[in-house]
Amino acid sequence: MIKNRGFKCRKNIWEFIKQKYNDIVESRYGGSFLDALKNFEEISENHIRNGIKKFYEDERSRNQAWRSCKGALYEYAVFKYIENIIEKNENLKGKIEVKMGDEVIENYKKQIAIENWSDIIPDVDILLVDKKENSVIAILSCKTSLRERLTETAFWKRELEAKGKVGKIKLFFITTDKDEELKIETNRYIILHIIDYTFVTSTEKFEQLIKFYKEKYGKREDFDQLIQKIKPIGEMEKLLQSFLLQIT
Repeated sequence: MIKNRGFKCRKNIWEFIKQKYNDIVESRYGGSFLDALKNFEEISENHIRNGIKKFYEDERSRNQAWRSCKGALYEYAVFKYIENIIEKNENLKGKIEVKMGDEVIENYKKQIAIENWSDIIPDVDILLVDKKENSVIAILSCKTSLRERLTETAFWKRELEAKGKVGKIKLFFITTDKDEELKIETNRYIILHIIDYTFVTSTEKFEQLIKFYKEKYGKREDFDQLIQKIKPIGEMEKLLQSFLLQIT
């Protein structure tokens, strides 16, 4: 089963929605994982969600299952996009690997765990790894809906810093921002002052967010510097390229 925040996406459902997503990427977006990721909400809600009806008769159980499976699918969509970037870029391909899955991430827990009586693993969905050194260079947290998750991610960032675990490890937050929660003051502070980079996968939501911030805070002295920490998902490859300076 695919785990997501303590809930589980049953293996047969997971295989179904993953295959459905891959088929849509190929048929509707010409194999572009970037374009599909930009339209994740439309794909998942309008073209995949109804497909799990055959697995559940009870609507309540179906809705609960969908929430966990959708979260897992979003992580997969981000992973496939980054994997595709690396595979097509010879410079990146030889230097950086992208990792996803509890069993895989377990292999790197000593680099990212907070040690307190036992190893505590922070909120990790995807890892970027220096291929030569086999060392973690970035932790990615992927969420369609924020709720308390951004605050939790910020907590882990601070704890990792306090324990001396961060070093060169960056923390990315990746979201559709479907409910426009990044406009909330607490969340604004977190993504501008704590999280290293935030990527918004919906082009529309990204543009709306930047416009909102500019209208409200554009005259602040440090605005132009801080706003660079919020990026459209299409700039992921450019940022990965900048990582090569750290690991060569």
